[in-house]
Amino acid sequence: MTLLLLILLVIGMVIGYRRGVILQSLHLIGTISAIVIAAMNYEKLASRFDMVMPYPSTAETLTNPLLPEVDNAELAFYRMVAFFMIFVVAKIVIQLIVSAFDYLQQINAFGTVGDVLGTVLGVIEMMYILVVLLTMAAVIPLDGVQTMMENSGLAQFLMENTFIISDKFIEWLQTES
Repeated sequence: MTLLLLILLVIGMVIGYRRGVILQSLHLIGTISAIVIAAMNYEKLASRFDMVMPYPSTAETLTNPLLPEVDNAELAFYRMVAFFMIFVVAKIVIQLIVSAFDYLQQINAFGTVGDVLGTVLGVIEMMYILVVLLTMAAVIPLDGVQTMMENSGLAQFLMENTFIISDKFIEWLQTES
């Protein structure tokens, strides 16, 4: 799991370098916008999932070492599934809009500094996406998934220390409506 996460972070670096600072800034803003859109709307969708999507009965016996702050695992599962679905749809729509600005990749506005800043922004964008994916995986009540994530120090580090959203995800998953 750690190796996969490292590979994805390196891919984020390469993508950010190739896009440059201007285009990568637009992509990062798009990712943050998708997170904000999902955060504003996930509760409405999650409240409808308990009748449509059953929570696995075997999950009642599992404890979640990755999210010990979360009291109601079933509610957290529904909320994260709703958040993830909205995030993916918003990210795709925003990605389509931002792709109209791909010509900005040809503009080398800041030279090497722009390439380095694009690389940094690429890693930041990938970290945000990985936190969404890791938090989604953390609420899946399967022992294999939980063990794999628990054994990855990088996964735990990203979930606990990624800028603002690490704490916000815990808050969103445990707050009662």
